[in-house]
Amino acid sequence: MPRKPNVVSKKEINDIISTIKKRGSIVIEHSVDCKNLANHIFVVTGKYISESTIKRFFGFNQSKFSPSYDTIRILNEYKKNIILNQSIGTSDTSAVEKLIIDFYNPLHFEDIDKSDSSFHAACRKMAIFLRNNPVVFQNIMAPLAKSKIGRAFYYELFPDYEILSDFQYKGYEIYLRHETTYEGKMFANCLLFLKAFFDKDNVKMKKSEQNILKLYDSTKTLHPFVLGRYYQTRLIASFLYKKSELKGLMKEVFSTEKNQPRDGRKLFREFPCFHYFACDGLWHVREYEALYNLSNIALKEYKQYKEFSWKGYYDHLYIYNALALQKMGKQAEATKFFKKINSKNFYFISKKYFLDLYNELKSGIS
Repeated sequence: MPRKPNVVSKKEINDIISTIKKRGSIVIEHSVDCKNLANHIFVVTGKYISESTIKRFFGFNQSKFSPSYDTIRILNEYKKNIILNQSIGTSDTSAVEKLIIDFYNPLHFEDIDKSDSSFHAACRKMAIFLRNNPVVFQNIMAPLAKSKIGRAFYYELFPDYEILSDFQYKGYEIYLRHETTYEGKMFANCLLFLKAFFDKDNVKMKKSEQNILKLYDSTKTLHPFVLGRYYQTRLIASFLYKKSELKGLMKEVFSTEKNQPRDGRKLFREFPCFHYFACDGLWHVREYEALYNLSNIALKEYKQYKEFSWKGYYDHLYIYNALALQKMGKQAEATKFFKKINSKNFYFISKKYFLDLYNELKSGIS
């Protein structure tokens, strides 16, 4: 039975279109612009609307059906975000900075659970705002890093590869001056190593590696995310400076992998965090068979959860898997995994990084 058109007023539709066209940051003049809008809607709201749906909504493609209620709901959320950002943008800068600092004020959130998805959603909007407003970020990075909640709900949740080298790294340097935990110190030092790696700064890379080695204590427990970052940085550093250590480190990776729980709960332990970052290290050191084996374990032995699906993290693992197969000469198998990847899913904090990997994979797919 054919679907009946939804009852959505033309006034509401026209209001959404008008706001996005007149006040949004994405120019919508031609059909091809709808792809950029679809991607931006996903970055801002975390919800996906297809390019073809956007084309129908803006009248580039004709359709006899009204937009779905889900489409209207997501577009209204996007519209409200545009209005909010413009309101913030026209406000006094110092007032905006105070608002953000107050948002992360520990007195407001003494008992906040770090797995709280609602607070994460609010923090995600703050992170998107800060990445797009570096002047504001520079002014509030110190109080943000001094705050326990700021460290936990900004710096630890949103290490952003796209801005890390530009300005975010300064926040991690301040973070280290105030963080007292072993795990936090290890995490921030790994991020600063990556910043130096992205910049191809050998002096700072070696300095960060020394800090990591001095800090590391195998008798202490690290969250799988941080432990994975530790091996990510160690693999890269050994490949660049101490190749004789590489085989031993790879053995450690697979030995450590066996001890990672397959049924973790809370604080992102549901996801194969350790494997995710260790795979990136193996990619950079060109150990493709090991990369295939580790990514395969992550994809086969861990249940997949919605949160990490919409962030594209499983797609990232498929990229590593397919790249490894491609480099090993197994083109047909690589193509099979390539077809499973939805590049539109990639999370904003590492979107360009993984799009570059995706495009490298795509260029070799026949």
